[in-house]
Amino acid sequence: MNFYQKRSIIIALLTIFIVLFFGIWITVDYLAHRFYPLEYMAEIKDNSAKYPLEPSQVAAIIYEESKFDPDVVSSQDAIGLMQILPDTANLLAKELGIDNLWRDDLFVPAINLKFGTYYYRQLLDKYNGDQDLALAAYNAGFGAVDKAEKKIDNLPKETQEFVERTRKTERVYITLYPDQLGVKQENLEKNRLNFFELASIIFNKIPSKNRK
Repeated sequence: MNFYQKRSIIIALLTIFIVLFFGIWITVDYLAHRFYPLEYMAEIKDNSAKYPLEPSQVAAIIYEESKFDPDVVSSQDAIGLMQILPDTANLLAKELGIDNLWRDDLFVPAINLKFGTYYYRQLLDKYNGDQDLALAAYNAGFGAVDKAEKKIDNLPKETQEFVERTRKTERVYITLYPDQLGVKQENLEKNRLNFFELASIIFNKIPSKNRK
């Protein structure tokens, strides 16, 4: 095999590799945006600015709580995008200046997000900005977190996994939607997932029967 034949083979192999890489990159990007949608952006931004919160944190909580479905109701009767319990909403309603709150009001995205972001802000303040503790309290209640002596490892596995998932999901949203979520450059550089990290997360989202 002469030099020109070897060069042609190398060029052909490199071309195939490049085409495959870009094909995989486009597929991962498409699936990532499909698996991790971003909706109700105006409400997320407005409430994040008002309370104040990082929009990426709010998006991650919404995803983990409801996958952006405003009509979800849990077995515990938690409602809507941020899975608000009617009892919790009734306790917060006066603080938010809302009279005559009805259960079905919590299906309205703007109202649900108002309650959810306000409550999460309260939890962050209670735990001095500790996001892990605030997320744990959002999932299990601040009574459970206080009883666990504010130690994540002392909380039920379900709550520990919720905290871990939500933190990871926030990094996904930071990576996919930095401009829409107004992610600061420092935060983006610290939390952006590289291609292989994102690809791994997306691969694990694909039902196992579809991977074969």
